[in-house]
Amino acid sequence: LEQNGFFEREVSRRVEKFGNIAHVFSTYESRHKLDDAKPFARGINSIQLMNDGSRWWIVTIFWQSEDEKNPLPAEYLRSRN
Repeated sequence: LEQNGFFEREVSRRVEKFGNIAHVFSTYESRHKLDDAKPFARGINSIQLMNDGSRWWIVTIFWQSEDEKNPLPAEYLRSRN
């Protein structure tokens, strides 16, 4: 991946906000080429944000890839907001 790169497409997003903080669960599919019929990986990006009154800042981002023990739940494959 590091040498050849990949393409990531968001397939669903869930956002929860309270005051100046927000949490985003962004479900993704990864492909080696844009026209690949099937993704080689799927998972969820977890993004925490903070608004300083002028703009949103990314505080942290981490992710979990789907695997046999952790299939993506249906609730994260459709958008809620």
